[in-house]
Amino acid sequence: MLRYKRVLVLLMVYIIPIPRAEGQSSKTDAKPFITFGIFIGRIEEGARIFTPVRLLPFEHPESQNHQFPNALQLHEREYECLIFVGEKVGLKLGTTLQRYPQQPTPKWSYSEFEMPPLQEVKSARIKRLKASRSPIPGLRAVVYRDRFAICFIVDTRHLTLRQRNMGRATSMGLDMSRSRFLEGLARANAHIPEKGTWILIFD
Repeated sequence: MLRYKRVLVLLMVYIIPIPRAEGQSSKTDAKPFITFGIFIGRIEEGARIFTPVRLLPFEHPESQNHQFPNALQLHEREYECLIFVGEKVGLKLGTTLQRYPQQPTPKWSYSEFEMPPLQEVKSARIKRLKASRSPIPGLRAVVYRDRFAICFIVDTRHLTLRQRNMGRATSMGLDMSRSRFLEGLARANAHIPEKGTWILIFD
């Protein structure tokens, strides 16, 4: 009788699935993140003083095949992430982000992507490097999760066109394709460990 009970317990452990808590996902269920961020430029040279972008796939309806599609409305977590990271580099972004282009929304419209991991960002470790070590001119901060760039801040107001390797001004303050920009973010992540959430800051 005792042996029968042991066999029954083993069957219950290995055969009957244990339900996951609501909101918990397995590794196979994990979705990718969307890289998002802001470009800050000098309006005097023809740049947009403030441009939030969300790097959706080119074929996405909201992207319209643009290299750096404008984020017409930030999600609340994107908003909070950018405010938090901005404070780390001395930027007070709250008022501007709240009013432009629209108020942040609690609705997440990208079901194929994971929402930004806000709590992980707020508890992330920080590494600071000299600006001269940045692979992208004007790159101030990047948040990485397992070396994937979640969000960034680029500020080119203090750089000349020559320092940016540019012959003419652009609305985003840089003259590079999305692929080159992402390659730069990928080169920068060599300064942090492969795992974990990190904020890389270029002073």
